[in-house]
Amino acid sequence: MADFNTNHREELVISRVGEGFDFKEESDFSKYFALRVALAWALNAPCLPLESPDWERKRLEGERGKEYHLEQITGKGKDKKEDFDLLIRAMLYIKHKEELDRDKKDIFSDDKEYLKILSRYIQRGLYELDNTYKSSDCFYQWCLDNLHLSLKQEERTKENPKNNDVAYFPQLQDYFKKQGIGIRLMNEEDSYRHHICKIELLDSAKIQAFKNKSQYLDDELGESIYIERVKSMMRTYSIQISKSKEQWRNLGLPELKQGLEELNKQDYALGIFTGMSVEKKPFCFDLKATPHLLVAGQTGGGKSMFLKNIILCLLHNQNVEISIIDPKAGASFAEFTQIKNLEILGTDKAGDITESFVLEMESRYERKSKGESFENMPYRVLIVDELSDLIKQNKDIETHLIRLAQKAREARIHLVLATQRPDSATLSGSLRSNIPSRIALKVQKSTESKIILDETGAEKLTGNGDMLIKLGDSSSLQRIIGIYLTEEEIQKQLNKLN
Repeated sequence: MADFNTNHREELVISRVGEGFDFKEESDFSKYFALRVALAWALNAPCLPLESPDWERKRLEGERGKEYHLEQITGKGKDKKEDFDLLIRAMLYIKHKEELDRDKKDIFSDDKEYLKILSRYIQRGLYELDNTYKSSDCFYQWCLDNLHLSLKQEERTKENPKNNDVAYFPQLQDYFKKQGIGIRLMNEEDSYRHHICKIELLDSAKIQAFKNKSQYLDDELGESIYIERVKSMMRTYSIQISKSKEQWRNLGLPELKQGLEELNKQDYALGIFTGMSVEKKPFCFDLKATPHLLVAGQTGGGKSMFLKNIILCLLHNQNVEISIIDPKAGASFAEFTQIKNLEILGTDKAGDITESFVLEMESRYERKSKGESFENMPYRVLIVDELSDLIKQNKDIETHLIRLAQKAREARIHLVLATQRPDSATLSGSLRSNIPSRIALKVQKSTESKIILDETGAEKLTGNGDMLIKLGDSSSLQRIIGIYLTEEEIQKQLNKLN
């Protein structure tokens, strides 16, 4: 008798993962590796109570697939090096200790109860793999971004004795001195994911040389380095040295509270809190002034969470109607399905809804010409996820969006366009030129960063909500660390709005 059964859709995901492992033939690929990857993802994810209905929602439906046994999934019964079944039981017990103890369930002796919980975790992991991993993605990069794979700190320290408690300025000063460039330390401090050295060049004639030589700092320090110019301070730069993932400080509800408090102080019509600056200050802006937004970044960059954060902020305005085009038929934004003044549509409705926004815009201008004030009309925001894929399927969508980007602002209609794989073929110059406000999450290549921001830099980001923001025609970028909220935390925020 099988310990775990998949369905047909889950088997398709398993096959995609097999391709990701780059096995040349399916027979070379042990399918239970994919089940282990799915289990690893679910164990890393925020914990759901065992009684939560979200377990059923976070699984793929389909006809019966294959059968698997614990020997394959957890190595049960194999030698000590391969048998981690007891470890899996212990991890599940730790995650659900309060519930299991309350109900007097022992997953160490009760295989039936253990398999029920284990199956939920594997199903949830396969569901998320289906939503976040595409065959065109680098599977190994997906694992790094989603499974928190990195060296333990002790191992990292052996390989590189430097750590983030060590002052980096002496190393920077020595490096630039060898290049004939003098620098002075203004400030050195830790941020959420970075160690920051704020330095001043001693000679303004060395600015170009500093920029050229800074390109090699990654190799010099053995870390990912991002450099930005400090506003309103001549010859001053912030050198941001990435910490290891184990040393990150994750941002969530406390920072959201700070951001919402900051929004309350501002006279914003469509206020959005994006996250915290590396100087640990909330960064907010008004979508009405932006007036449209392009958001792009690869899998694991934090795009989906950022879009949810935008929606949460917009819902604080009672006079806004939100339409979302979701290629996953609402699965990506399931928390918002019961919210009034918000609709979620699949790709099959994308052409119709974008055209309806154009018609609404023209209608509003006609009503304005007859004396009606825009002030009496609600704000309308169209959020489009996976824009590149939609445009490839239907070029009319791009035509509608260009028209909206060109003239919808005064009619209180605003766009938030998001894509995972930005390229010049699908994001035409006409569309990009009419949406000067951009947010770039991590991308793989500098060319992708240029398409989003018109400059490089996004390829240096750390992922998981790390972003560069360029609002309007401003020439300066702002680096922001986004917040992460669980589905339960989002639901609590939505309940407060009702």
